[in-house]
Amino acid sequence: MEPADSAADFAVICGGMERCRPDYLIDRPGFAWLTLEFVVSGTGELVLDGKKEALKPGCWYVYGPGLSHRIRTMGDQPMVKCFVGFRGEDAQRLLERLEMDPGAFSRCLKVEPIRRAFDLLIERGARSSRFATEICETITRQILLMCADDAVASNGTETPAYASYVRAKDFIEANFLTVSSLEAVSQACQLDGPYLCRLFSRFHDESPYQFLIRLRMEYAGRLMLEGELSVKEAAARLGYVDPFHFSRVFKSVHRVPPSRFRQSMHPQWKSEPQS
Repeated sequence: MEPADSAADFAVICGGMERCRPDYLIDRPGFAWLTLEFVVSGTGELVLDGKKEALKPGCWYVYGPGLSHRIRTMGDQPMVKCFVGFRGEDAQRLLERLEMDPGAFSRCLKVEPIRRAFDLLIERGARSSRFATEICETITRQILLMCADDAVASNGTETPAYASYVRAKDFIEANFLTVSSLEAVSQACQLDGPYLCRLFSRFHDESPYQFLIRLRMEYAGRLMLEGELSVKEAAARLGYVDPFHFSRVFKSVHRVPPSRFRQSMHPQWKSEPQS
């Protein structure tokens, strides 16, 4: 990463992923550098320069020096969010061109492509390789461009199809602990299964079943991290009789088996020493 006294036009300072606790609260009058945050899952509330916004998956916002911001998690699902901090004249010009100046707020319907870009940023930022700095700058530019390109227009979701999608998505988010099949979702939402899949293909980046399973496995991960449950206990909590089947499903979502989950959580990285 760039050293603290770098005069680079685009310097990436930090990046990471935060799994917010239920009492998570940030209240600052400003921040040292430009920062983009992207909500991966959960719900919260943002007050950015005095303007209140509801936070949900896909929401992104930009803050920086002299811009007050208050961020807190709300509801039954604490937020998971990614962030990247950067600075430099070239970075400011890019934000201006993308209409993402500090204070900007919008939402992308498809979360996973941007989350994957953050995963790559975090992985590369944790390295001390020859081209890590340049790679992180390139990925950060990509993330900013994706957020701007995928941002939903204010009237872009006012359609019957999108309303049906939201109804099904909200049902899955509210009932993922008790519902475990696509058929159950279809029946509850009174939507034909193939049509439901087409809605998710249009407005989401996962099938409805993949979305359901991801929510269930993310909850299992929280049980093991915050509740310190064993793999067998977490499996039982979600209704899995066979812990080995649970482990296979868990690995399909988190990329590692539950027995290694705690050790494989993404590190945060920072290019400058803490003061």
